[in-house]
Amino acid sequence: MKRTNRFDVRPRSAKEREVFVRWLDASASLWNETNYGRRQAFLEDDESI
Repeated sequence: MKRTNRFDVRPRSAKEREVFVRWLDASASLWNETNYGRRQAFLEDDESI
């Protein structure tokens, strides 16, 4: 079972909206890099057997 917390973010200004968009973009990039590293480590372990 996965546990998640959901919430709505409502920026009060255009500048605040831009900050949220940049933060979300950075978060997605970090998540992708982390998963890529995990995948590479998994594949490297798999080849050594």
